[in-house]
Amino acid sequence: MPRRGRESDEGVENPPKRHRYNLRSRARKALGEQEEGRINTLSDEELRSRSTILKPTDKPSGALKVTFVDYQTKLNRKNHHTHEFEKTGNILRRGQVFVIRVIFDREVKPEHDVIILQFTYGTRPQESKGTVIRIPLNLKPSTRSSDVTGTWFAEVQSITEKVIECGITSASDSSIGRYQFYVETNLKDNKESLRRFEEKEPCIILFNAWAKEDTVYMEKDEEREEYVLNETGRIWTSRSYFGRPWNFGQFDDPVLDVALQLLSDGGLSDVACTSPISVIRCISSLCNSCDSDGVLEGRWTSEYPEDCTVPWKWTGSVPIIREYHTNGNKPVRYGQCWVFSGLTTTICRCLGIPTRSVTNFDSAHDTDSSMTIDSHWDEDGEPIEDMNDSVWNFHVWNESWFRRLDLPEGYDGWQAHDATPQEASEGVMRCGPAPLKAIKEGHVYLCYDIPFIYAEVNGDRVQWVVKKDGTMEVSQINRFAVGSFISTKKVGSSYREDVTLMYKYPEGSEEERRVAQFVNRYSTRRKQNIYKLDTPKELDFTITPPEETMIGDDLEIKVAVKNMTKQSRIVSLTLTLVNAYYTGVSGTRVKTETFKESIGDKDEKVVRMQVNGKEYQPRMNPEGRFQLFISGKNLETGRLQSKQITFVLKKPELVIQVPKTVAVYEDTEATIVFKNTTQLVLTQAEIAVEASGLLTPNTIAISNPIKPGDEVKEMVILHPRRRYWWGREIIATFTSKEIVDIEASVEGIKVVKSTNGEDSDDD
Repeated sequence: MPRRGRESDEGVENPPKRHRYNLRSRARKALGEQEEGRINTLSDEELRSRSTILKPTDKPSGALKVTFVDYQTKLNRKNHHTHEFEKTGNILRRGQVFVIRVIFDREVKPEHDVIILQFTYGTRPQESKGTVIRIPLNLKPSTRSSDVTGTWFAEVQSITEKVIECGITSASDSSIGRYQFYVETNLKDNKESLRRFEEKEPCIILFNAWAKEDTVYMEKDEEREEYVLNETGRIWTSRSYFGRPWNFGQFDDPVLDVALQLLSDGGLSDVACTSPISVIRCISSLCNSCDSDGVLEGRWTSEYPEDCTVPWKWTGSVPIIREYHTNGNKPVRYGQCWVFSGLTTTICRCLGIPTRSVTNFDSAHDTDSSMTIDSHWDEDGEPIEDMNDSVWNFHVWNESWFRRLDLPEGYDGWQAHDATPQEASEGVMRCGPAPLKAIKEGHVYLCYDIPFIYAEVNGDRVQWVVKKDGTMEVSQINRFAVGSFISTKKVGSSYREDVTLMYKYPEGSEEERRVAQFVNRYSTRRKQNIYKLDTPKELDFTITPPEETMIGDDLEIKVAVKNMTKQSRIVSLTLTLVNAYYTGVSGTRVKTETFKESIGDKDEKVVRMQVNGKEYQPRMNPEGRFQLFISGKNLETGRLQSKQITFVLKKPELVIQVPKTVAVYEDTEATIVFKNTTQLVLTQAEIAVEASGLLTPNTIAISNPIKPGDEVKEMVILHPRRRYWWGREIIATFTSKEIVDIEASVEGIKVVKSTNGEDSDDD
């Protein structure tokens, strides 16, 4: 969101300076045709052609001639935890030793020969910029040498006639991406004998959660396994113990190529590519297509074009990335917040940043930087939906783990960021990274976008009564309505972990109120002093939603209304049921019903609203999601109290039948079963299925309408590419025109050695 000024830094000790990482291409683009005279206009190609140090040379001389470079790919990839990548070649992690063997045309003579290893990075490599790294080898075995910065190291491990084997350690803060490798040779007594060999295949260096010096380092091995290496996970879109299965597939092709291309498209400078902060801000902006041709386009409408993929049909990130890559980097249609989050987790884990998807229920959208959430009602208790700040039923974003070198001490660890941004951040649609510690403590003056995320999880909901003359007054402040059940997947399990207390203190506690009062000092409406208003709670509403009612059936909504005062009250109760989107935006109204009740002091009355299936079916969106607004008006004083909830009706189940053990390189059948247990005829039905390492993502169209009671069975063939004893997972979704968002999965599918003795090379 845009940076806001504040009157003073009172109460803030040494506010840190804000850091802006260099966005190379964006600056050049902004200058347009007026570059000359303001910046160096020498093209990348011209610069490279003028740089002697980048030119291979093989003129006849007595210096060693490289005949072959053995990157020890299999060994290095296993040691660097990159062996799962489908992409071939040299994929390494920074700050960790890797081994190479160089074979020359003659015996290596340490007393006469000079060998320099050279790595270059980026489109404009220069030694003065740190993007040409030169390491002179000390040819005495077990002796370490370094580049001029003392951050890249090489050590000769053995010299055997024509072969030299050495270990190379890149800097723990190396820029991530592709590096070109050279071997330069010369003679000590004849500097004109220079030869320079260029390896045509570049190596790729990624972040390293296993290296203590790396800013993304995680101490516990089980957490690295979960947040970097796990290819599947869970994303919560409902308040249940089990989340929605998602296939991240970060090691599948072409995920790594696309991830690196996004950093280039985002215009990150070479220096910016050293930092997870700038990398994540780039990913946050380019996973969506708000500002440019990012990976995925969002859509939250009730109708979708025929030539697209509806958001709830996706089972994982890989089909999205493949479609983006295949179609010339054009945005894929369409996604919603959990899809953007799953995609972001894939890209970040691929690059080596420990990342997880996190869901905030009752997630607010603060539109005016007040850090409060406003809802409006007329004097008769009818909701005025189009004036409200939205409170999403749930919103999914991401957290990544790293140290914050740009902030004072104390803000390392999990950092929240969001690829479904609702406001611009420094002019670009992106959000974060924001330290969870800063969100919890209300340190909204720090980078990045902490005020917005604070309001999402801990903003107070302010209910306004709009009078007939257009004036408004605060009728109620609900301090418990925003930010709850914040959920992510447990380490090593498919169960839910509650992380609410990482974002805020317990609701209503002294610490939580202290933070709210502090944050209010930075609010755009701090002069209104809403916290000094007297808003006693007279009525309490307990709503029993019909969540066990099958979609399409008649439903009943029960509301218990309790008088919280010591005096009897005559109240007018208004219940309004509307079709709703998970974003908190109301759709068409289904039914409104009014009750007049006399409630004794501390007494409770129950009212019921009956809704026939035929009343709501024509207005129902395929999510089966509804909002209920209830208001109670004291007929003696005119005082209004209100509450709203969202619920989703029950849907049929999807079942996957698959063996628990399958053999590598052998075909195995899996069956997906759907039975229509509703009273609706389901049309335009599709089943999407994918499983990393087992099955290419596939969509099965069901041509005939599925009548009530009908059962559909579809078979897919699993063909494992490599052994995987810890277990793969198969994920499927069912969508139709009438019902969407039905998913199923089976995890723990062990891939074992083939019965005919075939096995993968990697095991």
